[in-house]
Amino acid sequence: MFLAAALALLASGCAARRATTKPPTERLAESRTVIRAAEEVGAARVPEAATYLGFAHQQVTEAERLMNEGRYEAADLQLRQASADAQLALALARTVPLEDEARRLLQQVEALRRTQ
Repeated sequence: MFLAAALALLASGCAARRATTKPPTERLAESRTVIRAAEEVGAARVPEAATYLGFAHQQVTEAERLMNEGRYEAADLQLRQASADAQLALALARTVPLEDEARRLLQQVEALRRTQ
């Protein structure tokens, strides 16, 4: 009986702690900023980057839903993942076109060498 009472007290303490947790509005703003940066460098036009940009958008939408339900810890986790995916999309949007251009130039150089 004592154990049940202790568990109930612990559970109510955890619920109270969650209820007083603040919404992760700063992390939401951060996630949106990274998403916007990825969009500005053209992540939507680079297939490898577009996938992660889409994930980031979905995670922000889910985080907003969780925030509306008062589930701030779960929302924060979604926003952390959204930021990570948006950062990956940003990096891919910058590097994939450069890699493609480097491959194209290398092929041109090799073609010129073969004709000499």
